Amino acid sequence: MTPLLLILLAALVLFWLDSMKARDLAAAGARDTCHQQGLQLLDATVTLSRLGLTRAPRGHATLARTYRFEYSRDGATRQTGFIRLRGHRIETIGLADDAG
Repeated sequence: MTPLLLILLAALVLFWLDSMKARDLAAAGARDTCHQQGLQLLDATVTLSRLGLTRAPRGHATLARTYRFEYSRDGATRQTGFIRLRGHRIETIGLADDAG
């Protein structure tokens, strides 16, 4: 293998590991938010809906990810919420307007 190919492979592995850590953080945030609000987290998972670059508070570039999750207040209707991460820090958690 050429050194460039090894570097690219290593970068992909690091990105994948970073993405798994971010997804786990988003899932925990969704779970905690639903628990605090008395909501049921549906499917017990989050899905990545947006990925991009943004500036961190100190000025360096970092990844911004938005995850979506579904929840229910009554067990019969589905609502969509989102969690926005900047790096490995939860920036915003949003629920549908009628969720209270």
